[in-house]
Amino acid sequence: MSVRETLEKRRSVRQYDPQYKISPETLATLIEGASKSPNGNNIQATRYLVIDEPYLKNLLLPIAFNQQQVIEASVLIVILGDYQAFEKENIIMIHEDEFQKGYFDASVRDYLTNAAINYYLDKSKEDLKVELIRDASLASMSLVLLANEAGLETITMSGYDSEQLKSALNISDRYLDVMLIAMGKGMKEGHKTARHDVNKVIYKNKI
Repeated sequence: MSVRETLEKRRSVRQYDPQYKISPETLATLIEGASKSPNGNNIQATRYLVIDEPYLKNLLLPIAFNQQQVIEASVLIVILGDYQAFEKENIIMIHEDEFQKGYFDASVRDYLTNAAINYYLDKSKEDLKVELIRDASLASMSLVLLANEAGLETITMSGYDSEQLKSALNISDRYLDVMLIAMGKGMKEGHKTARHDVNKVIYKNKI
């Protein structure tokens, strides 16, 4: 199935088979694929907290406003952005690894490393938050498409209390919670949605 076909068929599914389990191997393969998504300076800041324990799902149910997919889907994935990814040590490590693998020479390594360090150096916490949301959103879309390609259904969720979720799961301020993704075997196809005509969303040269 092509990417376009996957996008055309994709639905936000809210009803799942609670008995269906996604194997750890399948989930790891999907997340590995999503990790190939574009991200700023290749700092790889997106993290995936997989929730599959029933007691944790039940704990999160009221925090996510009692949306049943929280407990019925095979897994609930908390998409996180890691603020520590902006630190110099992480940037140096990643570009050194690329150099050791022969992807580029030392001059390119040093250029990319210094450019990334300087790019983030004076950014505010709000600026960094935008960076994390952008990168995590790209990875989340990739994960959704890969899951659909594998015959699974998903729904992305912003409907939850962020403060309560982080408290319940002991997520420190090192991480920004970006969204939840419920994933599993759908029991009922999600409804179709109307989208704007493409000419309503395209602007040329000015807006």
